[in-house]
Amino acid sequence: MLPAGGASSRLRNSAIVFVGGACYGVVGAVVKLAYADGFTFPQVVCSQAFFATVVFVLWALVDRLRGAHRPRLAARQRLKLAAMGLVTGGTTTFYYCALQFIPASVGITLLFQFTWLGLVFEVATTRRRPTTAALIAAAIIMVGTVMSSGIVEAGVGSLHPLGIVFGLLAAVCCASFMFLSGRVETDVPVAQRGLWACCGYLLTGFVLCPDYLPSGVLLQGIAQYGVILGPMAFVLPMVLFGIGCKHLSPGLSTVMAASELPISVALSVLLVHEAVTPLQLAGVGVILLGIVAAQTPAFRNR
Repeated sequence: MLPAGGASSRLRNSAIVFVGGACYGVVGAVVKLAYADGFTFPQVVCSQAFFATVVFVLWALVDRLRGAHRPRLAARQRLKLAAMGLVTGGTTTFYYCALQFIPASVGITLLFQFTWLGLVFEVATTRRRPTTAALIAAAIIMVGTVMSSGIVEAGVGSLHPLGIVFGLLAAVCCASFMFLSGRVETDVPVAQRGLWACCGYLLTGFVLCPDYLPSGVLLQGIAQYGVILGPMAFVLPMVLFGIGCKHLSPGLSTVMAASELPISVALSVLLVHEAVTPLQLAGVGVILLGIVAAQTPAFRNR
């Protein structure tokens, strides 16, 4: 059993990861609003990366003016951080690609496979069996995900194989990013760490939308979405996961990040005015129950 201090630390870091997952939940509704204004998937992805980079550049400049210590990173360290940014770009790209072939309800269900993929990462890296609480929580969350995604009412029907492949690749990238967030160069200052990760993320954006800057899309209104998407889709999750995930197991980290879906459903109702069925609301409650179940050992120890 963990000592009381250990239980308190686990609860605190779990809450940090929970908030990081909730930040992702904001993204879906904002992206839908951007699409409604006529902006395309490559433009939205590139906007996320561009404004995330702007935030970290400004942060680094402020640190430099304050005289904050910035260690000199080796080329290998920089490449590792840039690769982590590429993984984030992969999550966004694969998920948006999946939505071109399958319904959104199926897409979010596939993306949320990252909850049990985190447990797979845990077994592969630690060679230890996940805790019973984590396994039960992951199972509860998956049931809640199916309920809240709307897939039950809509029916799966005939799904395009490419949509399924892209959706699962997005889940793998999402679980990978959370795993790497707590393990790659965590001793590097946050602003410096995030800036180098943005190099990989921004590369993904410019590959998808090479004419992003010359096209003048920034002056056409996408900036109002980018200033929200950049921090919510990358900056805050990067910072919060970097703080919390290194103190939690990979399995528990991905379980706590399941806060994304309840927040996404709530904002879809408030901002996009989507209809939500009683079954979907019940699914949100089941997901929150699963997140609480994951913390049972810490509550017991306290």
